[in-house]
Amino acid sequence: MWRVVFDHRHRAVRLGSHGFSLAEVLIAAAIGTIVLLALYLLYDVNQATFIRGEQQTDIQQNARIGMGQIVRELRLAGRDPSGVLTGGPAIPGGQAWCLNPPPGTPQAIENAEAACIRFYADVDMTGPVGTERVEYSYDAANQVLRRQQWDNAGASSGAQPLAERVTSVTFTYYNDAGNVLATPVPAGAALDSIRRVSVTITTADTLTGKVPQPFTLRAEIHPRNLGLNP
Repeated sequence: MWRVVFDHRHRAVRLGSHGFSLAEVLIAAAIGTIVLLALYLLYDVNQATFIRGEQQTDIQQNARIGMGQIVRELRLAGRDPSGVLTGGPAIPGGQAWCLNPPPGTPQAIENAEAACIRFYADVDMTGPVGTERVEYSYDAANQVLRRQQWDNAGASSGAQPLAERVTSVTFTYYNDAGNVLATPVPAGAALDSIRRVSVTITTADTLTGKVPQPFTLRAEIHPRNLGLNP
């Protein structure tokens, strides 16, 4: 239906019906809602993918940092410029994470367990003034790889987290013939026979509610000073 009106110049203008019907408004609202919902779902998926990617990168970097420090320091096992291995100080009770007590006579590697290793080395390269005792241990309950260090007087600042969201840590020990030594490696000749250590670290993000994506690193370490000390 059309109607005629006059503008300010008294010209006739034919106008159509004004506004939208209720059905048109409802259809437009439904279409708009669908478009907005699709955009939100797309944003949500992209955001979740970005967050998971960041978390995966973070735990992989965690594992690399932890493995890098273990490799660097374990290669120095047995480097003893200050002579601590001739009579190292005792570890105060309750400080160590390794399950077995240290041997009565100090050895370059004094604890060799499946989830823990403790050894003597001049890790800070201070030469004759110091040889440290270093322990790497896996805290399965909290999924943390820990590192603890004692100075040549037996003092320590406690175990410090080195890598988090770690689902497993395994130390495997080999003798000069390449044979695997059963863990825990007993004190004495067996500990002295260690020539190679394999370290495996697996991390996974288990905190986001998504399926964990494990990341595994493995390193073969040949400590340069083992077998050189009398």
